[in-house]
Amino acid sequence: SNDSNTSNDHRPIPVLVTDSDPSGTMAEIQESAEVTDGEQTESAFVQCKTSAGSFAMKFQREWAPNGYDRSVRLFERGFYDSTHFYRVVPNFLTQFGITYSNSNNLKKFAYTQIKDDPQFDPKIKFEEGIISFAGSGPDSRSSQLFIALAPNESLGTQSWETPVGKVVQGIESIRNLYSGYGDMPPWGKGPEQGLITNRGRKYIEEEYPLLDRFLHCSVKRISHERGEEVDIPSNAAEGPGASRGIRSGSVPIHRDLRPVEGDHVQDKTTILGGGVILLIVVIILFFIPEKKTKSSKKN
Repeated sequence: SNDSNTSNDHRPIPVLVTDSDPSGTMAEIQESAEVTDGEQTESAFVQCKTSAGSFAMKFQREWAPNGYDRSVRLFERGFYDSTHFYRVVPNFLTQFGITYSNSNNLKKFAYTQIKDDPQFDPKIKFEEGIISFAGSGPDSRSSQLFIALAPNESLGTQSWETPVGKVVQGIESIRNLYSGYGDMPPWGKGPEQGLITNRGRKYIEEEYPLLDRFLHCSVKRISHERGEEVDIPSNAAEGPGASRGIRSGSVPIHRDLRPVEGDHVQDKTTILGGGVILLIVVIILFFIPEKKTKSSKKN
């Protein structure tokens, strides 16, 4: 590691290239992956609890629309929940993004590569807390993200290294991630991406038990153009943290769908009141003529 404030580390940030089409449905998945999810001015706050403490990130769609849509959707769908920070290199970066989910649909979506975004103008410098996708070449981004742990001029030189967000709270939790195993091979003795994919959680827990991991993340989208808050909990249908019926290309607005108490109470009261009045009228109409008849007979 480099003890200076600025890292000149030029090590690549590799990602494992998985089977390009495990089920023969890649065209459909690719089409879904390229759907525009949000507005240009949208941002998202992602709050995460980890074994090293809590932290929060802010993702900016205008920085990298394709990268924003993919990363935010993955957090919404619980893709990163329970996964490990498998690469932690002090003064360089921490990398994550290999899931243990059993959902084939989620993994198909996550591992479909997306197109690169042009660098934001003016170019965003990599400083501590900046978040970007890792990649293996042009248009290779899928699910693996990294967080810069120090300013680094070598990051952002590749077309896929376009910042998508930044850690805005709890950076000390990121600094405290366990780094004792060193970098991944061949630079260190850390985990190998292929073995994480093939052997899953068991590989990490048996051979790298001290690595820190995500516990759970939640997402709140903010539409700056309309001033609307979109609060999307990440706990649902495709396993821990998956989204509930959120269609690709849509940004559901959070609304309280519980009955409005005043309106419903008023409706019930009106119906009940009308029934009582009708009953009284019937009684009056029935008994008054009867009383008049008895009175006339007496006379």
